[in-house]
Amino acid sequence: MQLFAASLLVLFSIGYVQAETQEYAFTCVSGSDSTADCTVSGEADLTDDALAAAKALAFCSMPDNSVTDNEYSVYGCGACADAADVTGTCSSCDAYDDDSDNADAVSNCNTYVEPTISFQCYNNGTSSACTGTSISCFIASDTYIGDDATDATLIAGGCGDCTAYVAANCDACDTKSLCNNAVRVASIMGPLLALLFWLH
Repeated sequence: MQLFAASLLVLFSIGYVQAETQEYAFTCVSGSDSTADCTVSGEADLTDDALAAAKALAFCSMPDNSVTDNEYSVYGCGACADAADVTGTCSSCDAYDDDSDNADAVSNCNTYVEPTISFQCYNNGTSSACTGTSISCFIASDTYIGDDATDATLIAGGCGDCTAYVAANCDACDTKSLCNNAVRVASIMGPLLALLFWLH
């Protein structure tokens, strides 16, 4: 009888250990300037305690913004869904550290990154493919008189802003693809070509 009672006690103890659960709290980035509180629960077994089991389930996820025009845009708690992970549109990171019990050391592992988009700008009157975090095209300004050392590139127009040019000689736009339109290019090149003709 004593042996039977001892066996029951051992079985009960094993069942108690297996049933033990513990929560692990952490935070994940949820947007450009926000975070979310996250919690996972782990259950102890014969090899791991409850906290270790919970940490193994702690992940943050984010869009893979090295992918141009990525339609996946969710930041937050948990790993990527299988479908998003397989297509490479989502990326997960471990929200725990095996060498630390401090949740703050690994919170917000999913850093916010501006999405990369595709758009077009005119270059020498022809549409050119561009990528960036926002639409930005440039072209010579209405008041440009050809005194910029990089006038050929400026007149051609293209992707980007006016950082590389004299501010008064350059106009940038960010409203839509091809915002540095062909009409604008023609209006600039016409007088310049006429000037070159007369100088010749």
